[in-house]
Amino acid sequence: MRLFFVVVLLLALLGLQPAQADNALGVVVGDPTGISGRFGVSSSNSFEMALAYSSSHYEGLHIHGTYLWDNARNFRTTASPLEMYYGLGVRLITINKGERDGSTAVGPRAPLGLLYKINNPNLEFFGEVSATVDITPKTDVDLDIGIGVRVRF
Repeated sequence: MRLFFVVVLLLALLGLQPAQADNALGVVVGDPTGISGRFGVSSSNSFEMALAYSSSHYEGLHIHGTYLWDNARNFRTTASPLEMYYGLGVRLITINKGERDGSTAVGPRAPLGLLYKINNPNLEFFGEVSATVDITPKTDVDLDIGIGVRVRF
């Protein structure tokens, strides 16, 4: 049922996006590992989210949503620029193992990442490090690291 609501939300967000902004859907591997999406809000901002599984600090369903500032800095390569981005969002993990089994970890997250786009096929490769301060079930700091690929449309 949760997956149904996520798909409906994704479709709704896609319908609201301006034509000049990129949208992308793919996978992220690391902590968390799962489905990743990025939806353009403007030429310089996007909204990124993931539905994944966390396996390190807390084990369980990992959901996050982040507002990104794209193109914070560009690094030139021979083919296309390597774009740096940063953002601010929220992360939620339904903990299903350990002493906090049945609890939900919630807190703000702040990612810093690199994005590389290619045009044929329309793919983007990314790597991200994100610091999160969990507010519940206890105050704690966590670091998530992931790499992934998404198809742009």
